Amino acid sequence: MMPRCSVQSNDVQLFQSLTGLQQLAETHRFKAWFLDQFGVLHDGKQPYPGAITTIKNLASSGAKMVIISNSSRRSSTTMEKLRSLGFDPSLFVGAITSGELTHQNLQRPD
Repeated sequence: MMPRCSVQSNDVQLFQSLTGLQQLAETHRFKAWFLDQFGVLHDGKQPYPGAITTIKNLASSGAKMVIISNSSRRSSTTMEKLRSLGFDPSLFVGAITSGELTHQNLQRPD
């Protein structure tokens, strides 16, 4: 069981711990999503329960999703990793990784 905590001040809840991405997605509060992959969508070996379905549901509701990651790998490698875990990369606008930004900056002539 995952620990849950919340902080309240004057009967107003300031923070809430979520049990997963699906819980937030079901609120339909957001049309754009910036998602990390590792620890949010998967554990490196398998997708988290409900993650693939949640991503499909977000996409079908018109949500725009971008993967952001501090991974040293390039964006294409990140998207291939997601594909290998069962995610459809076409559901994402793209991926931004530290590795991709580093590569792009090293290609720039100074």
